[in-house]
Amino acid sequence: MSEERTGLSLPRIYKLTVVFGVAGVLTYLYFRGGREAAAFALGALCSGGNLWLFDRLSAGIAPGAAARKPWEAGTYIIRYVILLGIGYGIVKTLNVSPLAVVLGLLSNAAAVLASIIFELLDQVLGRRISH
Repeated sequence: MSEERTGLSLPRIYKLTVVFGVAGVLTYLYFRGGREAAAFALGALCSGGNLWLFDRLSAGIAPGAAARKPWEAGTYIIRYVILLGIGYGIVKTLNVSPLAVVLGLLSNAAAVLASIIFELLDQVLGRRISH
C-alpha cells in the first residue's frame, strides 16, 4: 500500500465510524427505544474518541523528528481500562443492557473491517471505490 493510500485510510475509518454509529443509533431507536439508542450512541462516541486517541498516541510515539514521550506508550493500556469504566457507568446510569454499549464501542471495529474490505476490493478491481 502506498503512503498516499495509507493517508486516505484513516479519514475513511473516521467516516465509517460515524456511519456505523448513526446506523446503530437509528436501529436501536426503532427496535429498542430511546434509552438503548442513547447507550449505543454513547458507546459509539467513546469508540470514536478511542480511535482519535489511538491516532494521536501513535503519532506521539512514532519515530521521526518530534521528540517521543515515553508516558504515552503506557496510555495504550490505560485507555481500555477507562473505556471499560465509562461503559460500566453508561449501563448503570441509563439502566440498559450492556449489549447496546458494547455494540456501540464496536462501531469502530466495524469501520476498520469495512475499510479493509474497501481496500481489498480496490486492489482486486484496480480502481478507487472508497471515496
